[in-house]
Amino acid sequence: MNAKMNAKMNAKYLSPVLWLKLGAAGLFFGYLYVLVKIILFKFGDVNVSLLGRLLLENAEQPRNIAYRWQMANLTPLSSIRDNIALLPRGHDMINLFGNIALFMPLGLFLGLLVGCRLPAVLFYSLSVSLALESAQLILAMGSFDVDDLILNTLGGALGYGLFAGMGLARSRQPVAAGAKERGGAAGPV
Repeated sequence: MNAKMNAKMNAKYLSPVLWLKLGAAGLFFGYLYVLVKIILFKFGDVNVSLLGRLLLENAEQPRNIAYRWQMANLTPLSSIRDNIALLPRGHDMINLFGNIALFMPLGLFLGLLVGCRLPAVLFYSLSVSLALESAQLILAMGSFDVDDLILNTLGGALGYGLFAGMGLARSRQPVAAGAKERGGAAGPV
């Protein structure tokens, strides 16, 4: 009986679906690492001791954060309009389309791995973007820009759109609808 049970457990742990889920989770965490590296470290080396030092310096000198807050763009669509007006320039293209492209994988992963629907993807994309923009402000590693929040959230929505467009979102809905009919939970948000 023990050998039979061990064989079942081994089959469960070696399941291709399990390996696929683990691989997808690994890709997701790799994506988050790259996202932080690009936004906070501007493609440089990830240096945790630098983060600690900057946090300590800015905690001792809060006026640095106040000054950076005064320099922040808090007017929605202001820098987006400027980027569109200057579009053939490389920096403006990277700022406009890069902010969208960086968050597209987040929307895709949230739909694929967690089963989120569009409202949740919008919420999580905005939350991650706000956390990174706030970190740039507090750590003095970039500038806070409300338009980055808009573009990043749009990127998350477009990533989810790719997920839904591939038919993956629809394939999950009958299960959720069936659970509703039986009186169960509708599934993940």
